[in-house]
Amino acid sequence: MPSVLPYHEPTLVNLLICSSFLYFLNIIRVAADYLVHGGIVSEITLGIIYGSPLAGILPLDWEATFTVFGYIALILVVFEGGLSSNLPMLFSNLPLSMVCAITGIIFPIALSFASLYAGFGYKPLEAFAAGAALSSDSLGTTLAALNSASKASSTSSTRVASGPLPLTRTLTPTTRVDTSATLTLPRTASVAEEPESARPAASNSLKQSRIGTVLISAAIIDDVVGLVVASVMPALALVQSETEGAGGGSIAWPVVRPLLASVLMACIAPLVARFILRPLFWHKRVGERWCAPAREEKSWGFHREGWGTDMHADAAKLFVMVGALSAMSTISHYAGTSVLFGAYITGLMLTYISQPPPSSEIRAVEGEKGHYGQQTSDISFEATFARILGPAQEYVLLPMFFASIGFAIPFLDLWKPTIIWRGIVYSILMCLAKLAVGVPILLYGPYLHHFPSFSRLVEQRIATALSKVRDMLPCSRRRQRETETSIPEDRLPRSSTLTVREPDTEKDEPEPRTSTPSRSIPTDNRKTGPPLSHRASTSIPAAAFMGAAMVARGEIGLLIAQLARSGGEGTGEGDTGVLSEEPFLLCIWAILTCTLVGPVGLGFAVRRWGPLVNAGIWA
Repeated sequence: MPSVLPYHEPTLVNLLICSSFLYFLNIIRVAADYLVHGGIVSEITLGIIYGSPLAGILPLDWEATFTVFGYIALILVVFEGGLSSNLPMLFSNLPLSMVCAITGIIFPIALSFASLYAGFGYKPLEAFAAGAALSSDSLGTTLAALNSASKASSTSSTRVASGPLPLTRTLTPTTRVDTSATLTLPRTASVAEEPESARPAASNSLKQSRIGTVLISAAIIDDVVGLVVASVMPALALVQSETEGAGGGSIAWPVVRPLLASVLMACIAPLVARFILRPLFWHKRVGERWCAPAREEKSWGFHREGWGTDMHADAAKLFVMVGALSAMSTISHYAGTSVLFGAYITGLMLTYISQPPPSSEIRAVEGEKGHYGQQTSDISFEATFARILGPAQEYVLLPMFFASIGFAIPFLDLWKPTIIWRGIVYSILMCLAKLAVGVPILLYGPYLHHFPSFSRLVEQRIATALSKVRDMLPCSRRRQRETETSIPEDRLPRSSTLTVREPDTEKDEPEPRTSTPSRSIPTDNRKTGPPLSHRASTSIPAAAFMGAAMVARGEIGLLIAQLARSGGEGTGEGDTGVLSEEPFLLCIWAILTCTLVGPVGLGFAVRRWGPLVNAGIWA
């Protein structure tokens, strides 16, 4: 092996191939987004054409390199999803997310048994492997499609004011107001009186809404389960090829390890962020001093003239993001869970530690000066990510990721007559299986109306238990005393809730009594049915949006299918795995079709209903 790589000028052919590949990836995405809202579909198609499945224009080592860069883009997309997550909304809707995720796992496996085993006569283990591959989601595809849909939704509602449609698919960074800080604000302060710079932009509303949060959480859960299934595939191959006793002894730990590692990371990471990282970040305002640019009342880390600009603060935040993402990805890999799961947890942790603690005197001071929105904007990791890494991710890395999906599709083998009609039937069933995820969304509104007492009882029990645990901690008592001494009594809100809400004038003012008969103004919900916001019909746009967004598969499904085909050790040649050739090709048919149809259906839902997707209880 040579110690150095001699430098030679690249040939003209190589330069033209690489530049045209990157150029066409961006051009066809813009055209497909404009025509059918399917930019992701066009990038996968170009990967099939340029890659080994069809024309083979790209050399194999280039395809491997582009695949590595594409997976880096996938990690960054998932990391950005964690940075832009609404933490209170995420935890409050976790039960609904779990119901949607379980629905998206059960239906593909059940329909796979009904079609592949009962209908086409394949083995039960093959039906399970194919259904498990189709039960996963493409988190990167889901987040990219959600970003594109958010952009389209916001620009369609503000097209007159904002001008032509932008060509980028990344979300514009916005300043989010931390609702936990409203305890220190005066009674007159309300959301309606916030400055424009402190309000979330419309482009981020879909991702910050309840339906967007439920979508991301359900996709994360499905991907974790998909990782568990991917780890089980080599053991299932042993069960099929060796004796039953040997297979049973080797299957336990591969199943338990990814699931146990994911649960432990999900439980330990919030504790580390709450009791270690955020106190260190705000100890003597160290984090703000380095991660926020210099202001009149605050200096930067270096007390030197010319230092402390936005560029220097962004460099410090970039160093924190790279270090945290690298550490969590390494921990996730060696623990046995997904690197994508670690990237999402990292984004959530950085979003949490960038918010000042409730008892910090920083909040009280900034609240009095009215600069809390400016403070959170200066320390926003999401805004720094969009400024520094956004352009490279948008135009170079992310197109490589979707093109790399096309590299792995055996396109020519899919066109045998038997494979075609069976693949179309199986693809339709798998699309319907993920569309069924919208059913819990459709039933959530009537559930809130018909079972309010039960849900309130559960919430009260959970809140009581959490408050008792919080009161038992010594640090909580000390911070409560500090908060009571730092906030004057006349500054406290009159209500007993922790957040300040805008007074509802309609409820405060007594309703005038008129002599209108009661039959003309119905007031009894038992006679008129549930309120409009809780009826199932009002959740149809959100349900269609949720189902269409979950249809797309991608990298996780391809990984499970390849492992099931090769048994985890081979290269896909021969029948050494769980899946034989025909079920494997049917699985690829369904993955490809769902990945192509999902973003198009999501774009149609957004264009069809627009703001109604995240209206009412889904806002």
